[in-house]
Amino acid sequence: MNRFWSLIIAGLIIFPALSYAQGDSLLVSGILKQGSADQIQKVWFSFTDHNGQDFRASANVMSGSFQLTVPKQALVVDGMLRFTGSDPMNGAMYRPLNIFIHKDDIKITGQQDELELAEVSGGGENNDYNILRQSTADFSRKITALYEPIKKGEIKSDTEEGKILMKQLSEFHRQEGALQKKFVLSHPHSYVSLFLLYRLKNLYTTDNYAKAFAAIDHRYHNTKMGKEIQSNIQREIVTTKGTAAQTFARTTATGKPFKLDDLRGKVFLIDFWGSWCGPCRAGMPHLLELHEKYKDKGFEIVGVAQERGKTLDEASATWKKAIDELGIHWVNVLNNENKEQFDVVKSYGITGFPTKILVDAEGKVILRITASATDDIDVALKHIYGY
Repeated sequence: MNRFWSLIIAGLIIFPALSYAQGDSLLVSGILKQGSADQIQKVWFSFTDHNGQDFRASANVMSGSFQLTVPKQALVVDGMLRFTGSDPMNGAMYRPLNIFIHKDDIKITGQQDELELAEVSGGGENNDYNILRQSTADFSRKITALYEPIKKGEIKSDTEEGKILMKQLSEFHRQEGALQKKFVLSHPHSYVSLFLLYRLKNLYTTDNYAKAFAAIDHRYHNTKMGKEIQSNIQREIVTTKGTAAQTFARTTATGKPFKLDDLRGKVFLIDFWGSWCGPCRAGMPHLLELHEKYKDKGFEIVGVAQERGKTLDEASATWKKAIDELGIHWVNVLNNENKEQFDVVKSYGITGFPTKILVDAEGKVILRITASATDDIDVALKHIYGY
């Protein structure tokens, strides 16, 4: 009886792969040169098609070579290739290789230690994406090298040495992102552009993100990825350019009453952050630079913190301690206070920290950006103040 059910279960597990193999399929083959890590024993490939069906396959690697049979797709879909050696955890340390499945066979040639930079050919999407990846490969290598001592704990990101490294990392990410955004702009009919747009939301202002998506081939708008992008855009519609910034009232960290309307006549930046948020804290030195540069012109920053304390007193203590540690003594308010009456974070549709919203002297939104991966705020302030 046990053997009978074991066979039945085994049959159910391999059935999707068998049904695919009997249909129209393509070949994914490659050669991965061994690097300094554990020797490759297997490659693993997976994707989810546009009907929500998962596909998983693996192949043994013999002298660096492998091949997999994969079902062709009517509409391009993205998948991930990984590898494992005798120690499964070694493969998990390396970034996967993204490839695109359509109707053409795919060939991969690369280095085990740099799987994500492997040369990929086969089909328009893989050919185009390969050109893009090779153009950004130098940035990827520099980013990996710079981040290594931080990852190993040899350098802490909040030390002076760490801050220098983080600034360099930010610049390389910015340059890499600029090339990726250029690809999206110049390849609106490619599924790769949808794939990149989904991953690179933090490189766009809300309005520019919506424009970039609108230009993407409408065949891809109703895919799972396309629908998620549309949901993100819809959530942030409350702060599209030209809309009035919603007013709110709180008590500042220094105990003074504050209303957002108090800033009418000034250009100001609303910074949604939290003491627990690493990227928020890492971006504060730059905000300090901007505040110092333009404060004499009336520029103000309003920090809206969302803290994780179990009680309001606990959240308030953590928040005030972080303000002092970071030296960010501009207008600071705590969303946890009177959150039941008016939740600022929820009302502004904030789903990621940090999120920054630049508002003009009339109280209307100029731009919104999540994280700090672009210089859009700097450019806007330079345009306003002339330097």
